Amino acid sequence: MVLVSSNQTNNTFPLLKVVPWNGHPGAVSLTFDDGDPSHLDVAIPKLNRRQLCGSFSLIANRTERDEQWGQAVKSGHEILNHTLDHLHANTLTPQGEKDQVVGAQNLLQKKFGISLYSFVYPFSEISPGLRSWVEKTSFIARGGIPGLVSPKDKAIDWFNIPVKTAMSNYPIETYQSWIDEARQKGNWLVFVIHGIEGTPWGWQPITREIFEQILDDLRSKDVWVGTFSQVGGYLRAWQSFEAATVQTSGQETVYQWVVPEHCPPNVRLKVCFPHGNPPVQVWQKEELVAPDAQGNYDIFFNEGQLSLRR
Repeated sequence: MVLVSSNQTNNTFPLLKVVPWNGHPGAVSLTFDDGDPSHLDVAIPKLNRRQLCGSFSLIANRTERDEQWGQAVKSGHEILNHTLDHLHANTLTPQGEKDQVVGAQNLLQKKFGISLYSFVYPFSEISPGLRSWVEKTSFIARGGIPGLVSPKDKAIDWFNIPVKTAMSNYPIETYQSWIDEARQKGNWLVFVIHGIEGTPWGWQPITREIFEQILDDLRSKDVWVGTFSQVGGYLRAWQSFEAATVQTSGQETVYQWVVPEHCPPNVRLKVCFPHGNPPVQVWQKEELVAPDAQGNYDIFFNEGQLSLRR
């Protein structure tokens, strides 16, 4: 079958659009650095009670209490690659850069029986060599530039995602303003939290009260709280879908898009017809996709294509 680009025909097929942030005005990810004991003792129990999940960057050679981390993964929390030894980038040889990224990923994956897709740079230090290995093993990485991530930005640096870092002296109003800004602007807020009150060594610990207030504020507002890879995967899928090739032949329109390397499997994306559901069907993997109660279609991004049929 020869497909003709839809913009070269008089085709009347409506175009699909992505539903922002899984159906929410904005998105938030809670990331925690260094495998601090307070994450297991304080953060995860408080997250679990509120049915929220976080992303925990672990230093592979310093990880303790593996059984508890394994249980956290089973509860829906995410582990991020934070290198073997948490060394400064300027101290690493080319071989050391590879070992710190690839070696840590292999060790953590074997230890917990999972696949890792995301990376966190120690000290937010990014060298060309370190980054090259991150790009070979991950689909997204967290940097240290302060800010929010906008889906309107078509030049997002996927291997240096901006963050907002919690500090001991910040009042709850600071964190609430970050959440409000993400929601109002339709952006993604990536929290960085190190220690929590009671930590033996975590940097810039925040109080338990402040941490609970952050979680309760998130629960009270219409924002999508997802892990770093969940939200990052959705955003990468969103931008890839918007750049899809759309071609029409006869009674069918086909969307084809690029799936990024090392993308997590089974990324789901919500799409819709902006002006209500027309008399066409959405098909994927030769199966009819039915709309939900809101008229949204839940598609498998990793398939790389879908079709509209009369």
